[in-house]
Amino acid sequence: MNNLPDERLIHAEAGDFNDIRDDVAERLFNDPSYTAYDAMHEMSDAAEEHINGIAKKFPTNKLWVGGSLGRREMLPNSDIDLFVVYDSEYDEDIDIKVEGVDKFEIGHITTDRLSSLLRYSLVDANRFIDGRRIGSVPAPEVEQMILEANTQDHQLANNISEYFFYRYFDFPNKTTSMGPNLKYSTGSSRDTIFFNMISRMSTGDFPAVRGATPELLGVMEDAEQRYGISVPYNAVNLIFTVKNAAISVFDKTGDPRSRYVSPHSLESIYEFSKDKYSTWGIHSSRQFIEAYSAARQELELAVDTLFTKSLADHPASKEFSSILSIPGKELPVEIPDIIIKGSDFSHATNTLATWLATANNPSASDMKKIADALIDLPLDKSWGALMAVACSPHTPDATLQQLSTWLYKHERGAYLLKLITRNTSASATTKSEAIMRYRDKEIIL
Repeated sequence: MNNLPDERLIHAEAGDFNDIRDDVAERLFNDPSYTAYDAMHEMSDAAEEHINGIAKKFPTNKLWVGGSLGRREMLPNSDIDLFVVYDSEYDEDIDIKVEGVDKFEIGHITTDRLSSLLRYSLVDANRFIDGRRIGSVPAPEVEQMILEANTQDHQLANNISEYFFYRYFDFPNKTTSMGPNLKYSTGSSRDTIFFNMISRMSTGDFPAVRGATPELLGVMEDAEQRYGISVPYNAVNLIFTVKNAAISVFDKTGDPRSRYVSPHSLESIYEFSKDKYSTWGIHSSRQFIEAYSAARQELELAVDTLFTKSLADHPASKEFSSILSIPGKELPVEIPDIIIKGSDFSHATNTLATWLATANNPSASDMKKIADALIDLPLDKSWGALMAVACSPHTPDATLQQLSTWLYKHERGAYLLKLITRNTSASATTKSEAIMRYRDKEIIL
């Protein structure tokens, strides 16, 4: 990459952007009236202006931004996820180089590979579904591919697999030597993504339509009106503020115990911004920890309620009710027949049934039968359910090894291979093989 002609590289001065970020951080942590939503608005504007300046220096690149900036929910310590979309593999020697901005990640993908990724993956594909075009070059083919890939069945399966993964698998397993890593626990800022995903499923806005304000405000209002839930605006404001403060405390002190929101770091975070918290009626670290815990629980309950109501309101609700009526101990035995029979929402029903089965202590032989039935399906009917198989501690090592081999041949993304490496039932050999395959199959570089 460093041997490319200078005119094919983009060097961007980052001084103004970094100054804005520092100013937003200072107000977020000290100004009582300045909310996380205000910071999202200002940071997203600044980051977008910065990227547009980069794009003007090389106007032939199609740029797509994902993550928090894609949703206009960027905060001072948020990463910037920028993707360069190429028409063909022959264009991939064109590169963007950004200097002076940390937390800036640039991925590269061709339109052909992106089309395949969107159709046959879920979590990997969300990096684009959860984003928007940026810069001056139109990308109508990318927007069209996202619209075509997001059938009701596909997006419903996506929501189900994401919910069960983050709610019952990923968050609870993220711990530190100081106790649970609260940044990743069920009440963390990551949980707010379900407001975004469920709103898109309800409105059909793929990729999401962006306004001038953070998307989170709009999708929480949508949830309030559509499903009648109580939206925890203040709790989310506190959670986002605390998450960003944790990273700033670490940057300031270098104390690894403060890198994430942990029981230890909450005391440091309180001291870091206690003047602001005192205006909220919080006058001690103990009160602060109690307020943060309450905020987590409030958000967790809101997401659970939103998810449940969105399934009950969906055209597939009768199929879900049928699955839920099967006794837990019998469900793993019934799933292969459910998979073979199919339905109008096969991907979603396969996903829900398999995730529910993993919560009912299925036998290793049952998990093998479920995996075998899923592997006989195309990925656009099985990805979400295979995610449960890859995560489940009940899946035997031999089945995980078989799944790893199958995914290496068929998966368009690579996320399921990565999950196998984290499965406690996987042997060292299976994990090692899966991680090598994951690195080889990762197509967004």
